Amino acid sequence: MHKSLQQEQQLLQLKAEALRLKLLTNQLRRQQEHTGPDLLELASKLPRAGLLWRLANMPRKLRNKLLLGGALLTMIYLRF
Repeated sequence: MHKSLQQEQQLLQLKAEALRLKLLTNQLRRQQEHTGPDLLELASKLPRAGLLWRLANMPRKLRNKLLLGGALLTMIYLRF
């Protein structure tokens, strides 16, 4: 039971991080429409590798579920 609570907490943290990144990309996209592309500035605002590091250290089952969910969310987001 304790392990599932930890996994649920990690999942919620990753979802919060994904939402924060989505909001950041929307904000940067709006700024980019007004000023033009500046890839160096975009790269400096994204988090280093914290999300990727946490994802790499997760159990395989949960990691694969999160990757699939992220891929599906990305496809849905880019489609609209």
